[in-house]
Amino acid sequence: MPRVSTMDRPAVVRGLGVVMVALVAGSVFLTYAMFTKLFSDDVPVTIRSSSAGLQLNANADVKLRGVIVGRVDEITSEEGQAVIHLALDPEQQPLIAADVQAFVVPKTLFGEKYVDLQPVAQSSGQPIEAGDEIVQAALPSDVENLLTDLDPLLTALNPEDLSYVLTALSDALSGQGETLGTGLETLSAYLQKMTPLAPELVEDITLLGDTARTYADAMPEIGTTLRNAVVTGNTLTARRAQLQSLFVETAAFATSAEALFDRSGDDFITLARDSRPTLELLADYSPTIGCVLQGIDRLMPAIDSTFRNNRANVSIEFAPRSPREYDGRDTPRLPAATGGPGSLSPSCATLPGTRYTKKRPAPGMSDSLLEELGVGGDLGKRVPLTAPTVVRSGGSAAEAEQVKAIVAASLGVEPKDVPDVATALYGPVLRGAEVSLG
Repeated sequence: MPRVSTMDRPAVVRGLGVVMVALVAGSVFLTYAMFTKLFSDDVPVTIRSSSAGLQLNANADVKLRGVIVGRVDEITSEEGQAVIHLALDPEQQPLIAADVQAFVVPKTLFGEKYVDLQPVAQSSGQPIEAGDEIVQAALPSDVENLLTDLDPLLTALNPEDLSYVLTALSDALSGQGETLGTGLETLSAYLQKMTPLAPELVEDITLLGDTARTYADAMPEIGTTLRNAVVTGNTLTARRAQLQSLFVETAAFATSAEALFDRSGDDFITLARDSRPTLELLADYSPTIGCVLQGIDRLMPAIDSTFRNNRANVSIEFAPRSPREYDGRDTPRLPAATGGPGSLSPSCATLPGTRYTKKRPAPGMSDSLLEELGVGGDLGKRVPLTAPTVVRSGGSAAEAEQVKAIVAASLGVEPKDVPDVATALYGPVLRGAEVSLG
């Protein structure tokens, strides 16, 4: 029987095929096991956190001081919290403290995240063991919040427009590095100088806020003022011709006034100097100027009534003839002008229309004051020597006798000594008037 080659035997071929398939399958499985570290003796620990964050996937790196010490095995959810399962390298496990802190941070702005283990300041030094749990992990959320807020913006942006803007920005900044560096250095110098003034700057900003609130409260009044200013401006615009004429006339007046003062300046100075005593006197009597004018106004009806119908309607009282000549004994003695009773300081108390009368005289106008003045007796009291006489019939003998009696009483002579011409002169004046001889 001829000898058959081993490779030509079907059973051998089948066996070799099975071995080849087994080797290929073993290689694939070994590759998978090595990649997934199926046969590694990793130390399992967990991290509990409220959120694992975006872009933290299985097999992500676990680093300690920048050295890879493990990987993220899986991420699960339990009781509303994220449970991050870590597989630590058994060779690095003794170097990791049990009270280590874990941070989930990104490698780049948009890159994959990893777990960063950081020892605490006062570490116990006890190494972490399998099954340990980092209950709370401080996870930075600023970058994640930025990405979350940036996502709608990036979605809304047109990539072509964004590329155009970034290209223009790149072209603008190209070759400006030295200028930008100098500007940043200058800004840094300014900030260093301003840092000691930060409290004053904060205080100024606070005061600026108070001032802004004050202006805010006053804005209605400011608005009203501005509206009124607009109205005033419109009025001035509408009447600019009159305003221009006013300015021209004012300039002419100023020129005339300048010429007047140049010509008569010394006279004005002399007038001012000579007027000073008069003005000082008026200053002393200034409290009475107003009420004197009021008194004159009150007297005007009585004056109009006295001279009504073009005639003098008066009652004349003649005092008896003095038994002696006027001498120094009759000189009035003026009391001190203190403003009180018995004083001659300026006052309007005796003017017509005031609350003081002859029966109720004003303070300082009593009989004692009249006696001090050398007059004596009550003000306004006169005892008539004869009854009032009314001159009525014009040109008669009775009228002539009455006129002579009145003239004789005023002259201090006998009626028979009065010439007839006096009756002709005084008769028309006194005719119809009531005269009392006292």
